[in-house]
Amino acid sequence: MQRTVALLVLLIVSCSSLPTQRGGFPQAQLLVERTVAQYPDLVRLTIHAVPTGQTKSRIIACNIPAKLGQPSDPEDLEAMKTNRIIVLREGDNLDVTAPILDQAARPVAATGITLALAGNTTEQALIQKAGAIARQLSAAIQDSKTPLW
Repeated sequence: MQRTVALLVLLIVSCSSLPTQRGGFPQAQLLVERTVAQYPDLVRLTIHAVPTGQTKSRIIACNIPAKLGQPSDPEDLEAMKTNRIIVLREGDNLDVTAPILDQAARPVAATGITLALAGNTTEQALIQKAGAIARQLSAAIQDSKTPLW
């Protein structure tokens, strides 16, 4: 009996901590995790959005848990505002911020896609790859039956 109760308590605690571990937006976090699994050269992948009922954009999903909840940087806000890709060099990495579009092609969020500059890969090739990843994220969000944030 004690063993059953202990297992039940462990299960309840595990399930109740899941939204916190995933930043409170488990569907968005799962989308990030699945995308990172498809692209092993991704250094960092974030989704920035203004959560429902809030006024400020922040990181709602990321493959680096410590980043969850942090405010969006100026380039993330600019990508959402202007519907344009922003490219920054970060040491040996290229950080590409792209808007995430709704079905009417309006920016509703942004994604930060950081890829390693390695070997003979050019910046232009990485920018194209990041654009493809951003389009993939936009399509997944558009196809979602429920809002992700």
